[in-house]
Amino acid sequence: MGISITYPDGTTLVSSAWTLQQIEGIVQPLVCGMLGIGDSVNTSLVRVKYPVQGQPYQQITDDICYITCLPREDPYTRIRDKFNWGPNGWGDEQFGQEPYGGTLSGDPALTEQWNYTNAWAIHFTFYGPNSYDRARAVRSAFYQDYFTAQFALSQLFPVSDYPTLVRVPEEINGQWIERVDFDVECYEFVTETINRQTVLSEEVILQNSTGVIDDFTVSVPD
Repeated sequence: MGISITYPDGTTLVSSAWTLQQIEGIVQPLVCGMLGIGDSVNTSLVRVKYPVQGQPYQQITDDICYITCLPREDPYTRIRDKFNWGPNGWGDEQFGQEPYGGTLSGDPALTEQWNYTNAWAIHFTFYGPNSYDRARAVRSAFYQDYFTAQFALSQLFPVSDYPTLVRVPEEINGQWIERVDFDVECYEFVTETINRQTVLSEEVILQNSTGVIDDFTVSVPD
């Protein structure tokens, strides 16, 4: 799930954000279910990418669905909520207190956490003589609680303002193939964390022209 990146200073960023391949792998079996194909993914009927040749290679009589997931521009994605976890919890007000979610077991590292939203456009392209009916079935399934709950398990939340289906017959190799397109907007809730080392104690030396006048250590309260 997501990615992990280690920076040159040794800190590690852990992100729950889905990669393109991961989100396509989530959407594909759900669309199979929307079409009544079954529990197992039938990649010959619901595909996550076009062939290397650059155009559909199925027969004109085949009903095939292609899924393309793309990041979408949205001002909401620029907003990030940030808070810090310390040895005694999170935030300055929680210092020395038990926070919601427990403590970090005395670990002196400071954990920064960001929460933000990614926006996705899931584009569906249906080919075949039954393309319109199959597209309509998928569109209707997005209104059902079962499928929206399945998306939510992966922190994906479709926006229930689905545009109408668009019928765009396509000429391929001198033949007209039935084609229907439609898009679904989807938000992804993302959590990212990074651990940063903190200082537990520091020696302080005070001196003037005559020499050292005080030497003490400041420590983090227990």
